[in-house]
Amino acid sequence: MADPATTSPALEGFRARTFASLAHSGFRLYLTGQGVSLIGTWLQAAAVRWLVFELSGSETLLGVVETASLVPGVFVGLIAGVLADRIAPKRMIILMECGQMLLAFLLALLVWLGAAQIWQMILILAVGRVCVTFELPSRQIFFYDLVGPATLSNAIALNSGMFNATRVIGPALAGIFLVTVGAAGCFALNGASFLAAIAAIMAIDLDNKARPLHQRAFDPRDIWAGIGHLRSDRRMGWLFLVVASFGVVGMGYDAMIPAFAAKIVGTGVGGYSVLMSSGAIGATVGAILVASRAGRRRKDSTALLGIVIFACSLAAAALLPWWAGGGWHSFRLAGASACLLGAGFGAVLLYASSQMIIQLAVPDVLRGRVMGVWMIMYSSSVPLGALWTGMTAQRIGVAPVMGASAALCLLMAAAATWSGVIKPPRQA
Repeated sequence: MADPATTSPALEGFRARTFASLAHSGFRLYLTGQGVSLIGTWLQAAAVRWLVFELSGSETLLGVVETASLVPGVFVGLIAGVLADRIAPKRMIILMECGQMLLAFLLALLVWLGAAQIWQMILILAVGRVCVTFELPSRQIFFYDLVGPATLSNAIALNSGMFNATRVIGPALAGIFLVTVGAAGCFALNGASFLAAIAAIMAIDLDNKARPLHQRAFDPRDIWAGIGHLRSDRRMGWLFLVVASFGVVGMGYDAMIPAFAAKIVGTGVGGYSVLMSSGAIGATVGAILVASRAGRRRKDSTALLGIVIFACSLAAAALLPWWAGGGWHSFRLAGASACLLGAGFGAVLLYASSQMIIQLAVPDVLRGRVMGVWMIMYSSSVPLGALWTGMTAQRIGVAPVMGASAALCLLMAAAATWSGVIKPPRQA
Protein backbone atom coordinates (compact mmCIF):
# COMPACT_ATOMS: atom_id res chain seq x y z
CA MET A 1 0.00 0.00 0.00
CA ALA A 2 1.33 3.46 -0.92
CA ASP A 3 2.40 5.74 1.91
CA PRO A 4 -0.08 8.65 2.08
CA ALA A 5 2.82 11.00 2.66
CA THR A 6 4.29 10.05 -0.72
CA THR A 7 1.03 10.25 -2.64
CA SER A 8 1.21 12.67 -5.54
CA PRO A 9 -0.73 15.92 -4.95
CA ALA A 10 -2.03 15.62 -8.51
CA LEU A 11 -3.38 12.14 -7.75
CA GLU A 12 -4.98 13.39 -4.53
CA GLY A 13 -6.57 16.24 -6.47
CA PHE A 14 -7.92 13.84 -9.08
CA ARG A 15 -9.44 11.62 -6.38
CA ALA A 16 -10.99 14.59 -4.62
CA ARG A 17 -12.56 15.87 -7.84
CA THR A 18 -13.68 12.49 -9.12
CA PHE A 19 -15.34 11.28 -5.90
CA ALA A 20 -16.44 14.62 -4.41
CA SER A 21 -20.09 13.60 -4.00
CA LEU A 22 -19.10 10.54 -1.94
CA ALA A 23 -18.38 12.92 0.92
CA HIS A 24 -22.14 12.79 1.50
CA SER A 25 -22.96 9.67 3.54
CA GLY A 26 -26.46 9.46 2.08
CA PHE A 27 -25.10 9.32 -1.45
CA ARG A 28 -22.64 6.59 -0.47
CA LEU A 29 -25.54 4.53 0.89
CA TYR A 30 -27.58 5.18 -2.22
CA LEU A 31 -24.78 4.22 -4.61
CA THR A 32 -24.05 0.98 -2.74
CA GLY A 33 -27.66 -0.20 -2.69
CA GLN A 34 -28.31 0.83 -6.28
CA GLY A 35 -25.13 -0.89 -7.46
CA VAL A 36 -26.29 -4.23 -6.03
CA SER A 37 -29.75 -3.74 -7.54
CA LEU A 38 -28.38 -2.88 -11.00
CA ILE A 39 -26.23 -6.00 -11.08
CA GLY A 40 -29.46 -7.93 -10.58
CA THR A 41 -31.19 -5.88 -13.29
CA TRP A 42 -28.51 -6.64 -15.91
CA LEU A 43 -28.46 -10.28 -14.78
CA GLN A 44 -32.20 -10.52 -15.45
CA ALA A 45 -31.94 -8.70 -18.80
CA ALA A 46 -29.35 -11.18 -20.09
CA ALA A 47 -31.37 -14.14 -18.80
CA VAL A 48 -34.59 -12.84 -20.42
CA ARG A 49 -32.90 -12.55 -23.84
CA TRP A 50 -31.52 -16.06 -23.53
CA LEU A 51 -34.83 -17.55 -22.40
CA VAL A 52 -36.87 -15.78 -25.11
CA PHE A 53 -34.52 -16.97 -27.84
CA GLU A 54 -34.46 -20.47 -26.35
CA LEU A 55 -38.27 -20.63 -26.34
CA SER A 56 -38.86 -19.02 -29.73
CA GLY A 57 -35.67 -19.03 -31.80
CA SER A 58 -36.89 -15.67 -33.14
CA GLU A 59 -34.72 -12.58 -33.57
CA THR A 60 -37.92 -10.59 -34.15
CA LEU A 61 -39.23 -11.48 -30.70
CA LEU A 62 -35.90 -10.40 -29.21
CA GLY A 63 -36.56 -6.99 -30.76
CA VAL A 64 -40.09 -6.96 -29.35
CA VAL A 65 -38.73 -7.72 -25.88
CA GLU A 66 -36.18 -4.90 -26.16
CA THR A 67 -38.95 -2.52 -27.21
CA ALA A 68 -41.15 -3.58 -24.29
CA SER A 69 -38.30 -2.81 -21.89
CA LEU A 70 -38.02 0.81 -23.10
CA VAL A 71 -40.99 2.19 -25.03
CA PRO A 72 -43.71 2.21 -22.29
CA GLY A 73 -41.81 5.09 -20.69
CA VAL A 74 -42.90 7.29 -23.61
CA PHE A 75 -46.55 7.10 -22.56
CA VAL A 76 -46.15 7.92 -18.87
CA GLY A 77 -43.08 10.18 -18.84
CA LEU A 78 -44.99 13.46 -18.52
CA ILE A 79 -47.24 12.15 -15.74
CA ALA A 80 -44.19 10.76 -13.95
CA GLY A 81 -42.60 14.20 -14.05
CA VAL A 82 -45.67 15.84 -12.52
CA LEU A 83 -45.82 13.30 -9.69
CA ALA A 84 -42.09 13.70 -9.05
CA ASP A 85 -42.70 17.37 -8.26
CA ARG A 86 -45.56 16.50 -5.88
CA ILE A 87 -44.57 13.29 -4.07
CA ALA A 88 -41.53 13.00 -1.81
CA PRO A 89 -38.84 11.40 -4.00
CA LYS A 90 -37.79 8.96 -1.26
CA ARG A 91 -41.35 7.63 -1.05
CA MET A 92 -41.71 7.34 -4.84
CA ILE A 93 -38.38 5.52 -5.24
CA ILE A 94 -39.20 2.98 -2.53
CA LEU A 95 -42.66 2.35 -3.98
CA MET A 96 -41.37 1.79 -7.51
CA GLU A 97 -38.46 -0.38 -6.32
CA CYS A 98 -40.97 -2.57 -4.44
CA GLY A 99 -43.04 -2.85 -7.62
CA GLN A 100 -40.04 -3.98 -9.66
CA MET A 101 -39.06 -6.47 -6.96
CA LEU A 102 -42.52 -8.08 -7.02
CA LEU A 103 -42.44 -8.28 -10.83
CA ALA A 104 -39.04 -10.03 -10.73
CA PHE A 105 -40.32 -12.57 -8.21
CA LEU A 106 -43.45 -13.12 -10.33
CA LEU A 107 -41.30 -13.81 -13.38
CA ALA A 108 -39.16 -16.23 -11.35
CA LEU A 109 -42.29 -18.06 -10.14
CA LEU A 110 -43.74 -18.41 -13.65
CA VAL A 111 -40.48 -19.83 -15.01
CA TRP A 112 -39.99 -22.13 -12.01
CA LEU A 113 -43.52 -23.54 -12.49
CA GLY A 114 -42.85 -24.02 -16.20
CA ALA A 115 -45.80 -21.77 -17.03
CA ALA A 116 -43.93 -18.80 -18.49
CA GLN A 117 -44.99 -17.67 -21.94
CA ILE A 118 -43.33 -14.97 -24.01
CA TRP A 119 -46.35 -12.64 -23.89
CA GLN A 120 -46.24 -12.82 -20.09
CA MET A 121 -42.55 -11.84 -20.06
CA ILE A 122 -43.22 -8.95 -22.44
CA LEU A 123 -46.08 -7.70 -20.23
CA ILE A 124 -43.97 -7.96 -17.05
CA LEU A 125 -41.08 -6.07 -18.69
CA ALA A 126 -43.48 -3.37 -19.93
CA VAL A 127 -44.98 -2.85 -16.45
CA GLY A 128 -41.46 -2.83 -15.02
CA ARG A 129 -40.49 -0.06 -17.44
CA VAL A 130 -43.47 1.98 -16.28
CA CYS A 131 -42.15 1.63 -12.71
CA VAL A 132 -38.69 2.74 -13.83
CA THR A 133 -40.15 5.74 -15.66
CA PHE A 134 -42.04 6.91 -12.57
CA GLU A 135 -38.93 6.40 -10.46
CA LEU A 136 -36.25 8.15 -12.52
CA PRO A 137 -37.48 11.79 -12.36
CA SER A 138 -37.82 11.36 -8.59
CA ARG A 139 -34.31 9.92 -8.51
CA GLN A 140 -32.92 13.05 -10.18
CA ILE A 141 -34.61 15.20 -7.55
CA PHE A 142 -33.29 12.86 -4.85
CA PHE A 143 -29.73 13.44 -6.14
CA TYR A 144 -30.22 17.16 -5.76
CA ASP A 145 -31.57 16.75 -2.22
CA LEU A 146 -28.73 14.41 -1.26
CA VAL A 147 -25.70 16.35 -2.50
CA GLY A 148 -26.88 19.88 -3.34
CA PRO A 149 -25.91 21.91 -6.41
CA ALA A 150 -22.17 22.04 -5.66
CA THR A 151 -21.56 18.33 -6.26
CA LEU A 152 -24.67 17.45 -8.27
CA SER A 153 -22.71 17.12 -11.52
CA ASN A 154 -20.24 14.77 -9.87
CA ALA A 155 -23.07 12.65 -8.42
CA ILE A 156 -24.71 12.31 -11.85
CA ALA A 157 -21.42 11.21 -13.41
CA LEU A 158 -20.58 8.71 -10.66
CA ASN A 159 -24.08 7.25 -10.91
CA SER A 160 -23.55 6.86 -14.66
CA GLY A 161 -20.21 5.15 -14.01
CA MET A 162 -21.81 2.73 -11.58
CA PHE A 163 -24.62 2.05 -14.07
CA ASN A 164 -22.15 1.11 -16.81
CA ALA A 165 -19.82 -0.85 -14.52
CA THR A 166 -22.73 -3.10 -13.55
CA ARG A 167 -23.37 -3.66 -17.27
CA VAL A 168 -20.09 -5.58 -17.29
CA ILE A 169 -20.72 -7.54 -14.09
CA GLY A 170 -24.39 -8.48 -14.58
CA PRO A 171 -24.12 -10.26 -17.97
CA ALA A 172 -20.93 -12.03 -16.83
CA LEU A 173 -22.79 -13.42 -13.81
CA ALA A 174 -25.67 -14.42 -16.07
CA GLY A 175 -23.38 -16.85 -17.88
CA ILE A 176 -22.62 -18.53 -14.54
CA PHE A 177 -26.07 -18.48 -12.97
CA LEU A 178 -27.96 -19.61 -16.09
CA VAL A 179 -25.96 -22.84 -15.85
CA THR A 180 -26.11 -23.26 -12.07
CA VAL A 181 -29.54 -21.99 -11.01
CA GLY A 182 -31.35 -21.51 -14.33
CA ALA A 183 -33.39 -18.57 -15.59
CA ALA A 184 -35.80 -18.77 -12.63
CA GLY A 185 -32.87 -18.43 -10.23
CA CYS A 186 -31.58 -15.40 -12.14
CA PHE A 187 -34.95 -13.67 -11.87
CA ALA A 188 -35.19 -14.52 -8.16
CA LEU A 189 -31.71 -13.10 -7.57
CA ASN A 190 -32.77 -9.89 -9.29
CA GLY A 191 -35.82 -9.68 -7.04
CA ALA A 192 -33.63 -10.15 -3.96
CA SER A 193 -31.20 -7.47 -5.18
CA PHE A 194 -33.93 -4.83 -4.87
CA LEU A 195 -33.88 -5.39 -1.12
CA ALA A 196 -30.41 -3.82 -0.98
CA ALA A 197 -31.61 -0.71 -2.83
CA ILE A 198 -34.77 -0.40 -0.72
CA ALA A 199 -32.85 -0.82 2.54
CA ALA A 200 -30.29 1.80 1.47
CA ILE A 201 -32.96 4.37 0.56
CA MET A 202 -34.86 3.77 3.80
CA ALA A 203 -31.65 4.27 5.81
CA ILE A 204 -30.96 7.67 4.26
CA ASP A 205 -31.91 10.65 6.40
CA LEU A 206 -32.16 13.85 4.37
CA ASP A 207 -31.99 15.86 7.61
CA ASN A 208 -34.60 18.37 6.38
CA LYS A 209 -32.55 19.13 3.26
CA ALA A 210 -35.31 18.09 0.88
CA ARG A 211 -36.95 20.89 -1.09
CA PRO A 212 -40.64 21.72 -0.46
CA LEU A 213 -43.22 19.95 -2.60
CA HIS A 214 -46.06 21.52 -4.55
CA GLN A 215 -49.14 21.90 -2.37
CA ARG A 216 -51.67 23.42 -4.75
CA ALA A 217 -54.38 21.36 -6.43
CA PHE A 218 -53.50 19.35 -9.51
CA ASP A 219 -53.95 21.20 -12.80
CA PRO A 220 -53.93 19.18 -16.06
CA ARG A 221 -51.77 21.93 -17.54
CA ASP A 222 -48.99 20.85 -15.17
CA ILE A 223 -48.44 17.82 -17.39
CA TRP A 224 -47.21 20.08 -20.19
CA ALA A 225 -45.19 22.46 -18.01
CA GLY A 226 -41.90 20.67 -18.70
CA ILE A 227 -42.39 20.93 -22.47
CA GLY A 228 -43.48 24.55 -22.05
CA HIS A 229 -40.24 25.35 -20.24
CA LEU A 230 -38.17 23.77 -23.01
CA ARG A 231 -40.05 25.82 -25.60
CA SER A 232 -39.36 29.05 -23.71
CA ASP A 233 -35.69 28.21 -23.11
CA ARG A 234 -34.42 27.90 -26.68
CA ARG A 235 -30.99 26.50 -25.89
CA MET A 236 -32.32 23.94 -23.44
CA GLY A 237 -35.00 22.79 -25.88
CA TRP A 238 -32.51 22.36 -28.69
CA LEU A 239 -30.15 20.47 -26.37
CA PHE A 240 -32.95 17.98 -25.72
CA LEU A 241 -33.39 17.67 -29.47
CA VAL A 242 -29.67 16.97 -29.92
CA VAL A 243 -29.82 14.19 -27.31
CA ALA A 244 -32.92 12.68 -28.94
CA SER A 245 -31.35 12.89 -32.40
CA PHE A 246 -28.22 11.20 -31.13
CA GLY A 247 -30.34 8.34 -29.80
CA VAL A 248 -31.96 7.89 -33.21
CA VAL A 249 -29.00 8.33 -35.58
CA GLY A 250 -26.26 6.91 -33.36
CA MET A 251 -27.32 4.58 -30.55
CA GLY A 252 -28.96 2.03 -32.84
CA TYR A 253 -25.48 0.51 -33.24
CA ASP A 254 -25.99 -1.27 -29.91
CA ALA A 255 -28.74 -3.45 -31.39
CA MET A 256 -26.44 -4.44 -34.26
CA ILE A 257 -23.60 -5.79 -32.12
CA PRO A 258 -24.70 -9.46 -32.48
CA ALA A 259 -24.75 -9.10 -36.29
CA PHE A 260 -21.53 -7.08 -36.21
CA ALA A 261 -19.84 -9.83 -34.15
CA ALA A 262 -20.97 -12.64 -36.45
CA LYS A 263 -20.77 -11.04 -39.91
CA ILE A 264 -17.98 -8.47 -39.61
CA VAL A 265 -15.73 -9.69 -36.81
CA GLY A 266 -16.40 -13.38 -37.51
CA THR A 267 -16.71 -14.42 -33.88
CA GLY A 268 -19.14 -16.41 -31.75
CA VAL A 269 -20.76 -16.06 -28.35
CA GLY A 270 -17.45 -15.59 -26.53
CA GLY A 271 -16.36 -12.77 -28.82
CA TYR A 272 -19.82 -11.21 -28.61
CA SER A 273 -19.47 -11.07 -24.82
CA VAL A 274 -16.08 -9.39 -25.19
CA LEU A 275 -17.55 -6.76 -27.52
CA MET A 276 -20.45 -6.03 -25.17
CA SER A 277 -18.11 -5.73 -22.20
CA SER A 278 -15.77 -3.43 -24.16
CA GLY A 279 -18.58 -0.96 -24.79
CA ALA A 280 -19.59 -1.02 -21.12
CA ILE A 281 -15.97 -0.54 -19.99
CA GLY A 282 -15.59 2.45 -22.31
CA ALA A 283 -18.79 3.95 -20.92
CA THR A 284 -17.56 3.43 -17.35
CA VAL A 285 -14.24 5.15 -18.09
CA GLY A 286 -16.11 8.01 -19.76
CA ALA A 287 -18.34 8.47 -16.72
CA ILE A 288 -15.31 8.58 -14.39
CA LEU A 289 -13.67 11.20 -16.63
CA VAL A 290 -16.83 13.32 -16.57
CA ALA A 291 -16.96 12.95 -12.77
CA SER A 292 -13.38 14.24 -12.49
CA ARG A 293 -14.31 17.29 -14.59
CA ALA A 294 -17.76 17.85 -13.05
CA GLY A 295 -16.76 21.03 -11.26
CA ARG A 296 -15.50 22.71 -14.42
CA ARG A 297 -17.65 25.02 -16.47
CA ARG A 298 -16.87 23.71 -19.95
CA LYS A 299 -19.42 20.94 -20.07
CA ASP A 300 -20.48 21.90 -23.60
CA SER A 301 -17.06 21.07 -24.98
CA THR A 302 -17.17 17.68 -23.22
CA ALA A 303 -20.54 16.90 -24.84
CA LEU A 304 -19.22 17.95 -28.26
CA LEU A 305 -16.08 15.86 -27.78
CA GLY A 306 -18.29 12.90 -26.90
CA ILE A 307 -20.18 13.07 -30.21
CA VAL A 308 -16.94 13.33 -32.20
CA ILE A 309 -15.27 10.39 -30.40
CA PHE A 310 -18.42 8.30 -30.81
CA ALA A 311 -18.65 9.06 -34.54
CA CYS A 312 -14.97 8.36 -35.20
CA SER A 313 -15.14 5.09 -33.26
CA LEU A 314 -18.25 3.97 -35.14
CA ALA A 315 -16.62 4.91 -38.47
CA ALA A 316 -13.56 2.81 -37.54
CA ALA A 317 -15.88 -0.11 -36.75
CA ALA A 318 -17.60 0.32 -40.13
CA LEU A 319 -14.20 0.22 -41.88
CA LEU A 320 -13.03 -2.84 -39.93
CA PRO A 321 -13.29 -5.14 -43.01
CA TRP A 322 -10.95 -2.76 -44.84
CA TRP A 323 -8.22 -2.30 -42.23
CA ALA A 324 -8.43 -5.63 -40.41
CA GLY A 325 -10.33 -7.92 -42.77
CA GLY A 326 -7.36 -10.11 -43.65
CA GLY A 327 -5.88 -10.20 -40.17
CA TRP A 328 -5.99 -12.89 -37.52
CA HIS A 329 -9.24 -13.44 -35.69
CA SER A 330 -7.73 -12.16 -32.43
CA PHE A 331 -6.58 -8.97 -34.19
CA ARG A 332 -10.04 -8.34 -35.65
CA LEU A 333 -11.66 -8.93 -32.27
CA ALA A 334 -9.20 -6.61 -30.52
CA GLY A 335 -9.75 -3.90 -33.13
CA ALA A 336 -13.52 -4.21 -32.95
CA SER A 337 -13.39 -4.13 -29.15
CA ALA A 338 -11.35 -0.92 -29.25
CA CYS A 339 -13.92 0.65 -31.60
CA LEU A 340 -16.86 -0.24 -29.35
CA LEU A 341 -14.94 0.88 -26.28
CA GLY A 342 -14.52 4.28 -27.95
CA ALA A 343 -18.20 4.39 -28.91
CA GLY A 344 -19.29 3.67 -25.34
CA PHE A 345 -16.85 6.26 -24.04
CA GLY A 346 -18.10 8.97 -26.40
CA ALA A 347 -21.78 8.23 -25.81
CA VAL A 348 -21.44 8.64 -22.05
CA LEU A 349 -19.51 11.91 -22.46
CA LEU A 350 -22.50 13.30 -24.35
CA TYR A 351 -25.27 11.87 -22.17
CA ALA A 352 -23.69 12.65 -18.79
CA SER A 353 -22.55 16.17 -19.78
CA SER A 354 -25.94 17.02 -21.28
CA GLN A 355 -27.74 15.80 -18.18
CA MET A 356 -25.47 17.95 -16.01
CA ILE A 357 -26.18 21.05 -18.11
CA ILE A 358 -29.93 20.42 -17.88
CA GLN A 359 -29.99 19.59 -14.16
CA LEU A 360 -28.05 22.72 -13.24
CA ALA A 361 -30.14 25.00 -15.46
CA VAL A 362 -33.69 23.81 -14.75
CA PRO A 363 -35.71 25.60 -12.01
CA ASP A 364 -36.30 23.53 -8.88
CA VAL A 365 -40.09 23.73 -9.25
CA LEU A 366 -39.90 22.12 -12.72
CA ARG A 367 -37.11 19.62 -12.13
CA GLY A 368 -39.33 16.53 -12.07
CA ARG A 369 -41.37 17.53 -15.11
CA VAL A 370 -38.32 18.41 -17.21
CA MET A 371 -36.67 15.10 -16.31
CA GLY A 372 -39.93 13.39 -17.27
CA VAL A 373 -39.45 14.84 -20.76
CA TRP A 374 -35.87 13.55 -20.66
CA MET A 375 -37.23 10.06 -20.00
CA ILE A 376 -39.55 10.34 -23.01
CA MET A 377 -36.69 11.48 -25.23
CA TYR A 378 -34.48 8.58 -24.17
CA SER A 379 -37.22 5.93 -24.13
CA SER A 380 -38.34 6.77 -27.66
CA SER A 381 -35.12 7.72 -29.46
CA VAL A 382 -33.02 4.63 -28.71
CA PRO A 383 -35.69 2.08 -29.85
CA LEU A 384 -36.29 4.16 -32.99
CA GLY A 385 -32.56 4.09 -33.64
CA ALA A 386 -32.48 0.32 -33.21
CA LEU A 387 -35.48 -0.03 -35.55
CA TRP A 388 -34.09 1.95 -38.48
CA THR A 389 -30.56 0.58 -38.20
CA GLY A 390 -31.81 -2.99 -38.01
CA MET A 391 -34.14 -2.63 -41.00
CA THR A 392 -31.50 -0.81 -43.06
CA ALA A 393 -28.74 -3.25 -42.13
CA GLN A 394 -30.95 -6.09 -43.35
CA ARG A 395 -30.88 -4.49 -46.82
CA ILE A 396 -27.42 -2.93 -47.22
CA GLY A 397 -25.32 -4.55 -44.49
CA VAL A 398 -24.08 -3.76 -40.99
CA ALA A 399 -20.88 -1.91 -41.90
CA PRO A 400 -22.54 0.62 -44.29
CA VAL A 401 -25.18 1.44 -41.65
CA MET A 402 -22.50 2.02 -39.02
CA GLY A 403 -20.69 4.33 -41.43
CA ALA A 404 -23.90 6.23 -42.18
CA SER A 405 -24.62 6.60 -38.45
CA ALA A 406 -21.11 7.99 -37.89
CA ALA A 407 -21.55 10.53 -40.68
CA LEU A 408 -24.96 11.63 -39.39
CA CYS A 409 -23.54 12.11 -35.88
CA LEU A 410 -20.74 14.32 -37.21
CA LEU A 411 -23.26 16.39 -39.19
CA MET A 412 -25.41 16.71 -36.06
CA ALA A 413 -22.39 17.88 -34.03
CA ALA A 414 -21.54 20.47 -36.68
CA ALA A 415 -25.13 21.73 -36.79
CA ALA A 416 -25.37 21.92 -32.99
CA THR A 417 -22.11 23.90 -32.81
CA TRP A 418 -23.08 26.22 -35.65
CA SER A 419 -26.46 26.99 -34.08
CA GLY A 420 -24.96 27.64 -30.64
CA VAL A 421 -26.84 24.76 -28.95
CA ILE A 422 -23.49 23.24 -27.97
CA LYS A 423 -20.77 25.84 -27.59
CA PRO A 424 -17.29 25.08 -28.94
CA PRO A 425 -14.35 25.01 -26.46
CA ARG A 426 -13.48 28.73 -26.73
CA GLN A 427 -17.02 29.74 -25.84
CA ALA A 428 -17.99 26.96 -23.38
